Amino acid sequence: MSNWSRFFRAGICAVYVLLIGGLAQPARALDGEDKNSSANLWLTRTWQTDEGLPDNNVTGVAQAIDGHLWVATLGGLMRFDGERFEEFSTTHLPKVPNHVVRTMYLDRGGRLWLVMDRGAVIRVSKTAARVFDATNGFTYSRVTAVAEDNEAGVWFVYGNEVGCIREDKVERFGAKEGLPAGGIIWLVTDGQGQLWFACGSQVGIFRAGRWQTLLTLDSGPVRLAAARAGGMWICTATRVLKFAEGGELKEFAKLPERVTVQVLLEDHTGALWIGTGADGLLRLEGKELETIAVSHPEITALMEDREGNMWVGTAGGGLNLLRPRAMDLIGTKAGLPFESVRSVCQDAEGWIWAALQNGSLARGHGSEWNAVSSAEDWPGGNASCVAPARGGGVWIGTRGRGLLRWQAGKFQEWGQREGLGSQNVRSLLQAANGDLWIATDLPSRIWLFKDGEFHELKLPARVRALRALAEGVDGTIWAGTSDGQILRIQGGTVVNELAAQKGPPFSVRCLLTTADGSLWIGYAGSGIARWHGGQYSRITAAQGLYGDYVSQMLSDGQGGLWLTGNHGLFQVRLEELVDVAEGRSPHLRSSAYGRSEGLPSLEPVYDNSPTAWRGKDGQLWFATRKGVLRVQPDKIRDNPIPPAVFVKEVKMDDHLVALYDSQFPLRTQDESKLLDLHASGNLLQLPPRHTKVEFAFTALSFSSPENVQFRYRLKGFDTEWIEAGTRRNATYPRLPAGQYEFEVTACNEAGVWNKTGFHLPFVVRPFFWQTWWFGALLVMTFTAAVIAMVRYLSFRRLRQQMRSLEQQAVLDKERARIAKDLHDDLGARMTQMTLVLELALQQRPEPNAVIGTVQDGLVAAREVIKSLDAAVWAVNPANNTLPELVAYIGQFGMEFLQQANIRCALDLPDHPPERPVSAELRHSLFLIVKEALNNVVRHAHASEVRLQISINDDALDLLIADNGRGIERKPDDTSADGLRNMRQRAEELNAQFQIESAPGAGTKISVRYFWPSFN
Repeated sequence: MSNWSRFFRAGICAVYVLLIGGLAQPARALDGEDKNSSANLWLTRTWQTDEGLPDNNVTGVAQAIDGHLWVATLGGLMRFDGERFEEFSTTHLPKVPNHVVRTMYLDRGGRLWLVMDRGAVIRVSKTAARVFDATNGFTYSRVTAVAEDNEAGVWFVYGNEVGCIREDKVERFGAKEGLPAGGIIWLVTDGQGQLWFACGSQVGIFRAGRWQTLLTLDSGPVRLAAARAGGMWICTATRVLKFAEGGELKEFAKLPERVTVQVLLEDHTGALWIGTGADGLLRLEGKELETIAVSHPEITALMEDREGNMWVGTAGGGLNLLRPRAMDLIGTKAGLPFESVRSVCQDAEGWIWAALQNGSLARGHGSEWNAVSSAEDWPGGNASCVAPARGGGVWIGTRGRGLLRWQAGKFQEWGQREGLGSQNVRSLLQAANGDLWIATDLPSRIWLFKDGEFHELKLPARVRALRALAEGVDGTIWAGTSDGQILRIQGGTVVNELAAQKGPPFSVRCLLTTADGSLWIGYAGSGIARWHGGQYSRITAAQGLYGDYVSQMLSDGQGGLWLTGNHGLFQVRLEELVDVAEGRSPHLRSSAYGRSEGLPSLEPVYDNSPTAWRGKDGQLWFATRKGVLRVQPDKIRDNPIPPAVFVKEVKMDDHLVALYDSQFPLRTQDESKLLDLHASGNLLQLPPRHTKVEFAFTALSFSSPENVQFRYRLKGFDTEWIEAGTRRNATYPRLPAGQYEFEVTACNEAGVWNKTGFHLPFVVRPFFWQTWWFGALLVMTFTAAVIAMVRYLSFRRLRQQMRSLEQQAVLDKERARIAKDLHDDLGARMTQMTLVLELALQQRPEPNAVIGTVQDGLVAAREVIKSLDAAVWAVNPANNTLPELVAYIGQFGMEFLQQANIRCALDLPDHPPERPVSAELRHSLFLIVKEALNNVVRHAHASEVRLQISINDDALDLLIADNGRGIERKPDDTSADGLRNMRQRAEELNAQFQIESAPGAGTKISVRYFWPSFN
């Protein structure tokens, strides 16, 4: 191409962009004037690099089997879900030097064919990618057309050469097979898989291995497109034709001069779309050819998706989505004298009337508007509201001039002189019976204008601005005020229904009545309310309402309720509203309309009534601060196709763990290591140590992706479905170990739900202490512990029983000992005392003898008391401690020796350890001491006795030493029995007993008692 031709082409593109390019970007720059004229019947939405495309040069568009959109650009390959572009790289493949995709084709098997920069072709299936280049016979460096025949062969055109890849083999078909020489070649396949070609001005088919020319046209080059009814659409340099094999060539339209056709496509309605090299996009329906505004004059790709949306790729303007326009904003460009509108209505003749914020009045038809208040006969005043007059014309409320009526080009005026109490009219309502209801300001009043007379109605005290008026199906008139009062007017009586609201009043912005007798109330910040049959209920954003500020409401007569508020325009189904209001459903679905519909950020008005109107033709009109918004519900296509739903990715603690299509050949190495959410049979397993799990999901509906709504639930965690609205993610905290299944489904903008949804089963692995084997081990351990505990308790109980038996035996032994002692000692002494007393009785005649005998009896009695005291001490359990034993032995020794006039030297520990001692030990040690001291008194003739007790951790040592005459050890010595008794008692205690004595050297008796072990 020469420099001059390039300059000429660039100039044409620049002029195109300046003239109509702005019209093609409603989603990008609509903050001021409406750049989409109402005459433009098509809505264009554009995605460019600012919205995620890597390059604004789009070279191919195709819809994958799963519903995703593939978009090829000079900056790489992208996949689009309606919300986000996802990039796929090709540079990791061999002999692919960069990301540039020159041409893209999707075959019937769902495989992508990517014609890359510098000649390589990549065939990408679900699991593998193969590169064709010069090494395997593909030597075409710049492919201009791609087509697929009915035998799975993919054909490529390069200049005047044609090649085919079939079963991984590259074949060439040229002049040898009958291809005409010269001219630009184009290939396309018809609906039956027949391959057609155009070469220069000749058109034909490829059959039986030969190129067969069917007709020769008067000019070339030629572009072809398959016709749905059979045959081919043919575009030459000047005409649009249609031809079927064996039929006649038919002309449908003439093309503008010097138009270069690049791509053709017939849509599902039979209309032909024509993309040009420098003249934008054309559409042929029937024989009418129209120009469609897009973002760039050079069209490179056309594709219609399954919902009927037309996708347009451009060489510099990015990606365009086209669909019929259903709503537009009429502003000053259409002739409105002022942009901001107060009130709107339609008269009996179909004229749209608008009272504007600057006080002017305008009326219009379609896109043509004129200023009525600029006419010479305008009475004056600022127009504030308009309402159609029953007999024709329109009522006009004003500020400063009262009430006006326009009819047949003339104005009529009513004011205070005619009985209207105020010159400031805020709202108007023309009732079905012909009555005109008027709300005025300063002060706020309601007037009935009937038969030419004004009648004032008595209102409750302190009524503020009367913003809204409505008439019910039964003729009841309703009024709403800015301070939240709802007034019901019947038979000239005004009733305040404020008490029915069951709460504080909410500022009213609008009222609407419906055929079922309901009154709908739009609030400022409190949603909407329904008054029906005396029952009041309120619906807010918590139940799915798009916004809680509702300024205007209209019914479209097709079951839809259209509302405007602080967030713009939205629609809800009236049936869903009623279900929520009556408690049959907890949630409703709202469809929002904004930039995706070519609308700017809207700011509806609400201080006057009416501010919205439904026309006779079903069109809806809304007053906004940026013009009059027109909605044509009949042009909103019903979309019966449920959106395909996918879980795109799963994250655990912000780390990606699973990805949709992770095994797709064009994924990166790191992505390919993740679990594939698209593949069946893969079970996602999450470790137990995590803090949160996130699911990102999407639904493929391109008509209005902003209005796709989702619901999800996690089986095993959620008990009910969670309404997510338009949110496309779900987050859960740490999940306990177990099996789960994440389910998600979605509906499109028409409310059609995907009944199957997407199901993702997964498992959260348990901690090791939550596993079955650990549980089994725990059970076994517990069982062993129980057995051990039972065994221990059994042995303990047995030991206790044995100890009890031993104690019982000891007790029995002690009892026997006490009995024996009482019998031997106490019994003998009592006998002695009895004999002494009897002797005293016999000696009564001799007083002196009696006294001596009584004295002997007293001594015997004292000995009995001492023996009894010793027995009591021995059996008292309170004395079973070491300190008590030491103290008692010391006290006994001291008293016993004192009576015998023998000095006693005590050597006892000051603070013996608090150690329990058995009754047997106390008794035996005491008797050893008693026996030893008794022997000293009776036989030793000693003057001093040393009594010593020492205690350590191992043993108790007892020492009794005297300074008497010692032991002579005569056989008949009565002390020998005592020594044997002491030794015997020591042996019963397992104690060591030792006697050291020599004649004239005293006697030393020692006892060592070892403390028992407590193992």
